[in-house]
Amino acid sequence: MNGEDSIIDQAATWHVASTDDAMDWDGFTAWLEADPRHRAAYDELALAGSLFDEHRKVLGTVTEPAAPVAAPTTRWRGWAAGALAASLVAGLTLPSLLRDDDQIYSTGTTGRTVTLADGSSVAMAPHSRLTVSGKDGERIALSGGAYFSIRHDPGRSLSISAGPAEISDIGTVFDVQSSGQAVRIGVADGQVSVKFANVFGEPSVVGKGGTLSYEGAGGRVLIRTADTSDIGGWQKGRLSYQDTSLRLVAADLERYAGVNLVVPDTLQGRRFSGTLVIGNGQAALRDLSQLMGLELARDAGHYRLVDRAH
Repeated sequence: MNGEDSIIDQAATWHVASTDDAMDWDGFTAWLEADPRHRAAYDELALAGSLFDEHRKVLGTVTEPAAPVAAPTTRWRGWAAGALAASLVAGLTLPSLLRDDDQIYSTGTTGRTVTLADGSSVAMAPHSRLTVSGKDGERIALSGGAYFSIRHDPGRSLSISAGPAEISDIGTVFDVQSSGQAVRIGVADGQVSVKFANVFGEPSVVGKGGTLSYEGAGGRVLIRTADTSDIGGWQKGRLSYQDTSLRLVAADLERYAGVNLVVPDTLQGRRFSGTLVIGNGQAALRDLSQLMGLELARDAGHYRLVDRAH
């Protein structure tokens, strides 16, 4: 097994582990920061996971891995682990899950705007990936962040997958932030219907000025109201939060402000509400630490939040 294969195996293992309540977030963060290839591999696996449901016929019936894959902190479990492991052993890569007419868009340190076939537009955030598939581009898969302006068409059925969420829309403006199994959605106009593959119950309907947040396995689907001017605020250089875990705030700052922030286990449960200006990453970190009453320490290659009580 070469180095790239090992990284893919590790990324797949972390992806499955992220659905577990016992997820080692400190270990995961350390792994992401150890090598730039780690985040790229994890993002690929997160996107592949969202595509498995859309391409079951290509994969066939896969229930058990063909060979065991070593896990750093957890074991393979359920269909997701089996399918991911089997795809790795069989040599399947993300492109093999896609049809020839699928269109893939990705961003690096800067965002870009994609115009869909029907004239709708998608403003992609930095470090994000978008896959458009289907005869009329009616299926979209997102890994990262994006602001969607979808043209109204009652005769079309559009679905957008982001992590475990499936978003249905017939014409609206909304923002999606996807990080692992966590998903946040804000609707600036119209309404969307959101269904989670791992959450029982009826789909959640989110209307104009509404937000939906789901922070992963064991978490609740929360719907709140927000100022529509704050939705998609990253395009204007600011990030607004309502009772959001520091883990997700740190992930946003890495994506939008280009700074690596480590949140230790003892602070993972802390919540943040407020607005951060992201034009200067270090200033955003300073503001966050001051608003939360925490110290900001700098280590090799990253920053770290420290509880003043310790």
